[in-house]
Amino acid sequence: MSQIEKLYKKLKRKPVPSDILFDEADKLLKAHGFVQRQPSGGSSHYIYTHPNLPGYYLTIAKHGGKIKTGYVKATIDAIERVRESNGGI
Repeated sequence: MSQIEKLYKKLKRKPVPSDILFDEADKLLKAHGFVQRQPSGGSSHYIYTHPNLPGYYLTIAKHGGKIKTGYVKATIDAIERVRESNGGI
């Protein structure tokens, strides 16, 4: 099993994990083709877009190391959308 698959399984644990680091979510999203940008003005929020999902974006706040469970859920949802658009891969 690849590192990315292990990380994906870590995020999908039940109940939603509260120990996920921003860097882990970032790595997983980028591995699935998401592009990250940070708005100007010193915001701590990062925006992820994907070329196969026009009009869809995901925002994750980076405050310290861990991200909140709501962002974990949103990350899982975004990855599942991409996997569905790629035929379930």
